[in-house]
Amino acid sequence: MKIHDPSSQAMQKDYDVTDIERLMGKRDWKSYDDVIGWLKKSGDEDRRFTPGEVQHMIDDFSRVRDKGMDFVRDPEKLCDQLKRSR
Repeated sequence: MKIHDPSSQAMQKDYDVTDIERLMGKRDWKSYDDVIGWLKKSGDEDRRFTPGEVQHMIDDFSRVRDKGMDFVRDPEKLCDQLKRSR
């Protein structure tokens, strides 16, 4: 018997382009470090993001930053770049 565990499901949920649009509209971000810092500090407090989405974004933004990729502001291009970095 499988028990429905919403908190476990929330940790597994991945973000999509609408989440990136919402994130990019929050501030005039200057770098991936700005975004990562905000996600680590305040991402979980934003009720529109699940813990899983926040963690996936932190991981993907960190990977793109570490690869030295150019900072992209366009949400669709950024989401594609983040997903391809995996």
